[in-house]
Amino acid sequence: MPRKDRKKPSGMVIANRGKKSRRKKLVYQDEPSFEKQNGEKDDEQEKDEDANEGNLGGIVSYYMDILADSMTIPKVIQLLGVFFLGNLIFVLFNQQAALVSEDEKETNDPWWPVVVGGMALGANLLQLLVVCYNSYKNYTAKSEKLEKEGKAGEIKTLEKPQLPEFEYIYAVFVPLAVTLLIAPSKLPVVASCIAQVPYLKLPVRVAVSYVTVYQLGTGGGDCTGTQIVLAPIVLAATYLILDKFVASSISLTEKMLLSHLSVALLLLVDDSADITLVIFRALSISFGEALFLALCLKDLYKAQKPGSIRSKALLFVIYAVFLGNGIIMSSKFLYPALRRQPWAWLSSFIAESETRSFIFKVWLASSLTITPAVLTFGNKFAFGMRRKIWHFAIFLALSLPIVLDPQLCSMALVGLFGIFSLIEIVRANSIPPFGSWIRSLLLPFEDNKDKRGTYVFSYVYLVLGVALPLWFNNCENRGSSLIGLVCLGLGDSLASLLGKAIGVLYWPEGSKTIEGSFVFCLSTVAGLCFYQKYEEDDFNIYAILTTSIVTAVFEGNMSINDNILVPVLGWLCMEASERMRY
Repeated sequence: MPRKDRKKPSGMVIANRGKKSRRKKLVYQDEPSFEKQNGEKDDEQEKDEDANEGNLGGIVSYYMDILADSMTIPKVIQLLGVFFLGNLIFVLFNQQAALVSEDEKETNDPWWPVVVGGMALGANLLQLLVVCYNSYKNYTAKSEKLEKEGKAGEIKTLEKPQLPEFEYIYAVFVPLAVTLLIAPSKLPVVASCIAQVPYLKLPVRVAVSYVTVYQLGTGGGDCTGTQIVLAPIVLAATYLILDKFVASSISLTEKMLLSHLSVALLLLVDDSADITLVIFRALSISFGEALFLALCLKDLYKAQKPGSIRSKALLFVIYAVFLGNGIIMSSKFLYPALRRQPWAWLSSFIAESETRSFIFKVWLASSLTITPAVLTFGNKFAFGMRRKIWHFAIFLALSLPIVLDPQLCSMALVGLFGIFSLIEIVRANSIPPFGSWIRSLLLPFEDNKDKRGTYVFSYVYLVLGVALPLWFNNCENRGSSLIGLVCLGLGDSLASLLGKAIGVLYWPEGSKTIEGSFVFCLSTVAGLCFYQKYEEDDFNIYAILTTSIVTAVFEGNMSINDNILVPVLGWLCMEASERMRY
């Protein structure tokens, strides 16, 4: 909003260039004034002027104007939350450093991972500045060229330089923070991946990663040569595939987070990892490769006349390529770890104990009865309840098994991730014979966020949000392993339903209610306190309260899909809080 003009001395008038500009011009009252004749220039005109100035001051002024216009209270709150989590991790490392003797510091400096992480952040920030500068210079060059050619009217059609999307901070902070807590020795390679900025061209990004890891070195780390070489390529390739096939269905930040997940499978899943994570990595590689080959045939299939012989033949080829490659490759990758065929191993895994067999039978019976009922009669529920019913379902299904047999739950989540991903691919592309039918079944559960692109990732994110904290802890029964299930199954569901029912106070400049966030916090505290009796460690009320408040604040102010980010940020908070000494 423009500021009110204050009275000026009668001898002169101070004409501000704009509400965000720091430059002022003195215009005497008797002198004809452009501002007086045409009124104040709006912000867009000011930014156009800045974009046509070639000096550094004009560039800084232009981007500062954009930053001031785009910065909102929810974004400020999120920045404070990220700063708080970063400070928690810093304090944790400071406490750990105090316990290390001087002799040990000479061979294994506890601050080394933090220094590497800081350098990675600096490299990323420097590249973003270069991207912004080049974007600005390219825009001004094109504008000047059009003006010289007498096509000044076309300047408005040019895409103006913009800042990177705000949520990109999570694509940098989350992989860095998770690696610091899980495997700081892997940080040099992760730092090289963090240095990849998606706004640059692919070869440049990969080259920057290799230069970064060369500059940082791998001293003190245990990364293999294969990991050092493959990690930047895996990150760039995953992002490229998502950008090509998923397009606008998910944001740039979400693509980067999923790409970093693929790097985590490469770096963090080794022989010491839980067998379910080894299986997840093998299935991701084999069926990911098969899916890529199948999707390459998608456009050719859609170009055929529906129902024609050629169309049916191509559809058969697509199924054969996907299933054939996926099954053959997964069997090849899994045999060294399982020492038998995957289906035979899965059968013996389920029958390993009576408790595990009973849980599996209950899940199977529930899936065959409750899921069809929800899909059939779901449109009779209110929309909010219809959306959150899947959150309640996954909470009820895993609430007790996750403490009795976390490994079985991990295996189930791996299966759910694969099934939901395949269902979504078939639904989004209307692949016969089930595509159109699945689309009609799931249509009542979609909201506006799900309609911004072809693909809907909400349910895949729900599974990942529950699974990631458990996987970060290598499927161990710990308090932070449960944060995803509690946050999404209880906190998010109750916050949405009760917040809409009783909420009257909204977060500043936000669409979610403070009452809903309060319910989120209380239900998360209650859920985590309930699970504390299953833990061997002492009751840590500070970690529970801190995590509940932090996740509630993030959930109430995020505009991006929070099914992944809120559980991961909650895991970071709880894991750091539980490790600290008070």
